[in-house]
Amino acid sequence: MDKKFKKVVVLDTVIFYPEHRQILNSISEEVLEYPTSLPEGLEKQYEENPDLFLNKLCYTQIAIDNIPLQLLMNRVDGADVVISCWTDIPDEILRLNPQLKLIVFWTHEREHRINIKLADELGITVANIPDYGTDAVAEVVFAGLWQLLHRNFGANNALETGDKISHAIVDYVFSHFRQLQDNEKYTRSGKFTHHFHKIGLVKFDFNQKNLDELIPERLVEYKRVGLLNIEKSAETINALRALGVICEQYKTSDTSLATYYKFLAENDIIFYDSKTINHREIRKITVMFESKLVDVEKLSSAEYSFNDKIFGVVGLGRIGIKVATIAKRLGFEVVYYSKTRRNELENELGIKYVELEKLAETSDVVSVHVPAHKAENLFDDKLIAKLKNKSIFINTADGNAIDQHALTKRMLAGEIFAYLDVYPGLPRKDIFGMPMKDKTDWKIHKELANNVLAYRAGWKTQESIKVKTYKLLGEMIDFLVGKKDKYKLPDEL
Repeated sequence: MDKKFKKVVVLDTVIFYPEHRQILNSISEEVLEYPTSLPEGLEKQYEENPDLFLNKLCYTQIAIDNIPLQLLMNRVDGADVVISCWTDIPDEILRLNPQLKLIVFWTHEREHRINIKLADELGITVANIPDYGTDAVAEVVFAGLWQLLHRNFGANNALETGDKISHAIVDYVFSHFRQLQDNEKYTRSGKFTHHFHKIGLVKFDFNQKNLDELIPERLVEYKRVGLLNIEKSAETINALRALGVICEQYKTSDTSLATYYKFLAENDIIFYDSKTINHREIRKITVMFESKLVDVEKLSSAEYSFNDKIFGVVGLGRIGIKVATIAKRLGFEVVYYSKTRRNELENELGIKYVELEKLAETSDVVSVHVPAHKAENLFDDKLIAKLKNKSIFINTADGNAIDQHALTKRMLAGEIFAYLDVYPGLPRKDIFGMPMKDKTDWKIHKELANNVLAYRAGWKTQESIKVKTYKLLGEMIDFLVGKKDKYKLPDEL
């Protein structure tokens, strides 16, 4: 490009893949990066007094009063572009930097990070990336759902039905690609990798490690799954295709054909039934493809039919629509609640609008997808009390939308099975409202074992991060080529 930015300052640990960095350098004369602008004592403050964080939209907002203005002034000095994620931009930075042209937040929200009205008055464009995580968050809803099914509706007998085979295979696919179980293991032990990423303790150095080592989580969408001699596979195929997985079947009637080896070579995972395949054939393909072969006879499963269940979606934005679409394809009856009724989508998706209270009372699965920081205490203690006994509750949207203490009581009683990815703070016993022996006794460990407790697993996949940073670069290039109106919110146009 003929035009370039003079000085780009990155205030947080933005993840640039090597191909991203090449583009960034090509459109910038100078790039300065800082791992974080949050104070070193933020983690210690949380440990000693988590109540400080309770009234904050995001726990990193506690840092606003602690980040020396002079520190930010020094870092931003001379920059015409600032890239941030969770570092707020004070009004003084805007007023005292007349050379500043563009601020891009590497995240889905910007309103509580900067005074947008003042920036507009000063001629500073503010952009963000609201839609990068749609597919990743929608997927993780179902990754959590399947883990809950296995923990609470487990089937001990053989995989004699299509539903059981499907539950076994789909759960394995999610575990293999999304690795939610690893996120939960770290969360329960108090190792909040997303939190450490925010405070600059997690490094993404692609000169030292490859992508799979640094970000092992991947979307299941568009992955290839092969079913080798799997009987009663209709439910499995339907579920995988509902999730966007490319699914292929093969029968071992003739194992000498090239199409057989093509099937084995091109699929990412191959599920086979060891009872129906010659042992010599199994040994042969194991030599070549052991890392991708899975014997369904060794998998655990669940006993749970979607066809007689109601799936309630709370909030019908981008993610809510995707979740409703998948749930409908899986066989659920889907109902939704939203502040704005979406009549056109009701017909298109085959879903039904109900009031929130009725949704809570009748749904077998409730999944929350409200905008962050705009639905405080939506599920208060009275509404949580109305949730069906033995129902599943999923929150991947905003921890502040839930009365966590009220929900915890029902989780502890075994009345609700929950997958939680967000909380009104960090996932600690005190945030859950659980008793602690002393202030060091805050880790969840094995408590609430029937529930899935991850932390910010929704956004983190190789694919979503790749798209997120490409879109960041696209916002910068759009500015260089003069597409300024695209940054206005609809009500600002």
